[in-house]
Amino acid sequence: MTRDNRLYLAWVVALVATLGSLYFSEVRGFAPCVLCWYQRVAMYPLALLLGIAALRGDLGIRGYALPLAGIGWLIALIQNLEDWGVIPVLRVCSANNAVPCDVHWPVWGGALAGLNSVLTIPVLAMIAFTLIIGLLSWRRG
Repeated sequence: MTRDNRLYLAWVVALVATLGSLYFSEVRGFAPCVLCWYQRVAMYPLALLLGIAALRGDLGIRGYALPLAGIGWLIALIQNLEDWGVIPVLRVCSANNAVPCDVHWPVWGGALAGLNSVLTIPVLAMIAFTLIIGLLSWRRG
């Protein structure tokens, strides 16, 4: 059993992202869009699997966690590209009864309110997936 702090850090990032998404939807009342749901499908198992792997010192989790984080990162990138006006909004994001994927929920309040246009929920998701990918890809020295 080998202890790897990067594995623990990746788990903490996944756990914070999971709890953050639950906070935004269940406490703040922000309805997740289709792309947000797909990102949750990628992130929530990472919070569980990376936690177990970190406790067991199982570096083999990289083979399972990296593809999952990569898929989540790609979905977050697509959603950000929609938000930034680089690509058109996907049909699935504008279907009947769907929450639009380009809704900008006010993440921050008070003195940080100016960050709402920069650090959106999709940007935070992409940062979390990027950190997980980076931590899991970083080879031991």
